Amino acid sequence: MTDRAKELEEAAASIDAASLEVAREAVITGCQELVYWLELFSRRLDGVEPEKEHKFARALALTILGHLPTRPGTCPFCVQYGQSRSCQGCGYAATHGRCDSDQSSFSLFIEAFCELGRAIHQDTEGLNCHPDDARLSLEHCIRSSRRLAAEMMEDIDSLCTRELMERKARYLGQMIDTLPKELFGPEIMESWRRVHEMLRNYW
Repeated sequence: MTDRAKELEEAAASIDAASLEVAREAVITGCQELVYWLELFSRRLDGVEPEKEHKFARALALTILGHLPTRPGTCPFCVQYGQSRSCQGCGYAATHGRCDSDQSSFSLFIEAFCELGRAIHQDTEGLNCHPDDARLSLEHCIRSSRRLAAEMMEDIDSLCTRELMERKARYLGQMIDTLPKELFGPEIMESWRRVHEMLRNYW
């Protein structure tokens, strides 16, 4: 085991079962809500006219981003140590920097994550591909996102704190990969690459 892996293992070991369970439940709730919305998007896709596909893609992408486990309630460290805002004793703060510090691992990630959402929201130029290709991309996004959310819910009950943090990082990366980014302008690809770069240090 490397020194870094040992540090992370020790940080995760400080989390009690109750805090881990609260975080697990919050992640599951987010997944359940996302699956609900994805089913609605799936049912409505057939009725979307080609000129409305770009608007549909933006709504779909922003809905996915909005239901990913990035909030404090989905983090066992924030659940256990964040109530007083002192973060005293938090192993994540010790290994990654306090989440409210500008240069901490989480701050850099969430800044890139929010920038991706902003870029998608402001992308109003229309489709960047043929409508037929857009339809296939949207179908793939909905299908893949639904599968990934279901897999996350299946996995989560058996995960310890370290495994949960690793699984969350992988889930975030996978879900961001499913976004129909090829339907948008080039700014989205740059924002997408930035999010992936920052995810490397998420855990």
